[in-house]
Amino acid sequence: MKKITLVLSLFTLILTSCSGSDGRDGIDGLDGLDAPKPTVFEDRADYTYNADGNIWVSQLFTFDGSEPGDVYLAYISLNNDGVFTNMPTSIFDDQGEFQYVFDHDFDTVEMQIIGDSDISGLDAASTTNVQIRIAIIPADLVGSFDQADFANYNSLMSALDIQESDIQTLD
Repeated sequence: MKKITLVLSLFTLILTSCSGSDGRDGIDGLDGLDAPKPTVFEDRADYTYNADGNIWVSQLFTFDGSEPGDVYLAYISLNNDGVFTNMPTSIFDDQGEFQYVFDHDFDTVEMQIIGDSDISGLDAASTTNVQIRIAIIPADLVGSFDQADFANYNSLMSALDIQESDIQTLD
């Protein structure tokens, strides 16, 4: 009986130590180049007043290639001078307070102006040809940033390693 057990053990050991071809190796990928990259877009918003909701609404800004979980950040140049502040941002004037805010879904962003009083009388400088920038940050990169990087436009651009020449215009 011991001889049969010994023979079976040796036979099992021999079978398990044999190996065939590993198969064909696949084509090597490009390390790190296939991950989604953060993107910043620039455009100008023109707002239309909606009296029913006492709200100014911009045109829709459409994007291709964003993924679920991506982070959208919007920045506005209040004086159209190239100095950007993050949205939402509040403005206080003689008629009360109003805010520039934004909503987004999977592939569109809409800018809005909302207020706590009648904002129908906002001037054209506040509602026409307003310079905006929208940053889309892939979800897997968000965890590697400090939250303070998101609050300041210049800090964000530095953290994302995006130059002014890298900013895309929407068509």
